[in-house]
Amino acid sequence: MSIDRKKINERLKRRRVYLRKIAIEKYGGKCTCCGESEKIFLCIDHINGGGRRHRKLMTFSNIDEWLRSKGYPEGFRILCYNCNNAYRWGKCPHNK
Repeated sequence: MSIDRKKINERLKRRRVYLRKIAIEKYGGKCTCCGESEKIFLCIDHINGGGRRHRKLMTFSNIDEWLRSKGYPEGFRILCYNCNNAYRWGKCPHNK
């Protein structure tokens, strides 16, 4: 039996995209800071920080799969990459 790696990878990519889309919708569909709604600019953020620690503890390969398995719990929000990066430096300029 031959394994078609290309087909498997395409199927896995579609699943990741689907799970990301669902997670973004479950948490409001737009950046909670600036309102950006373009999906490719959005990411999941741990509201109280601790993302690095959480990733080390996760048994899933990505946050979208984990969120789905836990029923999309509280403690997360959607941020665009710019706002997410700004919070890493302390505060986003949108929240003056």
